[in-house]
Amino acid sequence: MKRLWSIFLAVMLLTGLCAAWAEEENEMENYTRYTDYAPQTAEPIGLIPGTNHKVLVAWFSRVGNTMFDPDVDVVSSATLNRDENGELIGNAGLIAKWIAEETGADVFPIQTAYTYPSDYYQTVAVGEGQDIDFVNLQMATHLDDVSGYDTVYLAAPIWHYTVCTPLRAFLEETDLSGKTIYVFTAHCGSRFADTVEKIRQLQPNATVIQGVAVSGYDPYSFESEVRTFAQNTMK
Repeated sequence: MKRLWSIFLAVMLLTGLCAAWAEEENEMENYTRYTDYAPQTAEPIGLIPGTNHKVLVAWFSRVGNTMFDPDVDVVSSATLNRDENGELIGNAGLIAKWIAEETGADVFPIQTAYTYPSDYYQTVAVGEGQDIDFVNLQMATHLDDVSGYDTVYLAAPIWHYTVCTPLRAFLEETDLSGKTIYVFTAHCGSRFADTVEKIRQLQPNATVIQGVAVSGYDPYSFESEVRTFAQNTMK
């Protein structure tokens, strides 16, 4: 009887492992079916507490969702920068940083379960494919309780002329009802596209307001506008 029980447990363990591997393979296909690269498991960051716990900045960027080489070229990229400490930061990350500094907000980096390609054009292909196929992405991190926030700033790039799939996935699993949402975008010409309208559809019980559209070609020229907007919303 003891031997039978051991065999049963071994079979159940193997079945569980096989199911987990199959689920992982299926999720990775949400990235690899659009271009040839090897996604990595994300390194979760989670919520970064600020000083004002009624305000949240949630942002998505390639930085934090991509394994870049330490010496990656940021000069020729429209999406990558280095901050004052020389650390790699994306355009949406810059927006989030400026807003957090002005508001004292808690900061939440939106992270997908797997990483995007380090090559920009491959990321474009993946992002476009995920939007067209309306892929339901798994997230690496989650916000379990947003009840204490009354103001939420969202910052993310425009992908495929609309809300990028990772931001959509975050909004589908996070109920921001009753809150005021300010929308900021990083773009290469499409400004807000239909982002504000899409977010209103995803969060019908929130008040969604257009913030600042930041050009990916020269994000630092929008720093004053972003900071001033954030200051004014706190008055």
